[in-house]
Amino acid sequence: MTNGTRPEPHNDLEYLDLEQAAVICSVSDERFGKWIDKGVIPVFEVNGKKLIHSHDLIHHLVRHNIPIPDRLLQGKNSRKILFVLTDETVPHAVTTEVIWALYKLRKRTSYIFDFVRFDNNIELKIITFCPDVIILLQEDSTNQGPETTIRKIVNGSIPLFTLTTDRNIELDTFLSELAGGRP
Repeated sequence: MTNGTRPEPHNDLEYLDLEQAAVICSVSDERFGKWIDKGVIPVFEVNGKKLIHSHDLIHHLVRHNIPIPDRLLQGKNSRKILFVLTDETVPHAVTTEVIWALYKLRKRTSYIFDFVRFDNNIELKIITFCPDVIILLQEDSTNQGPETTIRKIVNGSIPLFTLTTDRNIELDTFLSELAGGRP
């Protein structure tokens, strides 16, 4: 499946042929071919050669809880941020702030985001996604249970921040500060 656009590669790993992508992801050509056949990763055709964009591959890996190989991020200054929703519902004001902050930052910085609910699978998600930063989004600032649990899991190896509805800091400012350097 191709979308008909013609990519203009900027670096060696921006666009990959299918064999390169399979090797980088440590999966067989057959398995990678199945991903392509299902249409889960867009394919571009340039001069008869099928290519995929590394960003599309990263998106697929994150969506399916497959670790992102370091080689795929090589040369990129990407930061992986895991947002953890600790409550059944997140107030509209918080979700709106998160969406706008991510929208504003998408052109200035290179982030890879994932959003998950706080549940029994949080440790597995942290292991497979290997975030640079974890941000808890919760309504009640007095609920320390999720923060305590995640701190035990990461054992100080990953910075953890909690944003609540009563916190007086804008999320885009907060994320911009994170972009300045590794905390």
